[in-house]
Amino acid sequence: MEDAENFRDRYIEMCTRVDLKIRETVVPTETEKRSFKLPKIELKKFSGEAKDFLAFWSQFQKIHNDKGIAEEDKMQYLLQSVEPKSKAERLVLSFPATAENYPKAIDQLKERFGREDLLVQIYVRELLNLVMKNAVSGRTKTDLSALYDELEGKLRSLESLGRTQEKYGDFLTPLVESCLPEEILMAWERKRNTETDAKGSRTLKHLMTFLRLEVQGEEMVQLAKSGFGTPIRKKRFSN
Repeated sequence: MEDAENFRDRYIEMCTRVDLKIRETVVPTETEKRSFKLPKIELKKFSGEAKDFLAFWSQFQKIHNDKGIAEEDKMQYLLQSVEPKSKAERLVLSFPATAENYPKAIDQLKERFGREDLLVQIYVRELLNLVMKNAVSGRTKTDLSALYDELEGKLRSLESLGRTQEKYGDFLTPLVESCLPEEILMAWERKRNTETDAKGSRTLKHLMTFLRLEVQGEEMVQLAKSGFGTPIRKKRFSN
């Protein structure tokens, strides 16, 4: 019995030593990884345009939520994060740069430029502007890639404000369809007509997936046309 206990003690001691050795080899590696310096991240300066508030706040809120930074220092970071002579800077400068005024300045920025109802209106109006642009001047198929990126950006912004595709798809889908070039819209209708569930295939998610595949298809066609960077010459046959 005593021998069994001695064996168990030696086994535990051996496992402990092995574990320590492993830790000694792993920890320096992790430290070495952390020793690499990452590029300095420049804070996006806010101009006071409401449509840019989400991009600004997604960066600055890391500072805002950091409990290790004093409020007076956060106020200085805020002053450095607004564009000089902008509406945002005028608002922030209206508060004396003290710790007590920092949360007041943030609340005023959100109230002035970051209200959800205001931002939703801005992004919906931008979608309507795309519709009007298409109605007035028309869009060619070569614009599809840029149009897709533009639509995706606006839809993501609306989604971040709670206007998800599932809840607001019935309203947003006709708007997106009205932005499309005629030949793309016809291709979309043909695809829908071949679907078994025609009603279910008209969702905004299906439409954006279709557009993404169209853009990818165009990019592959362009790649095939470019060959290896040299023009393809037609072979001439002699009589």
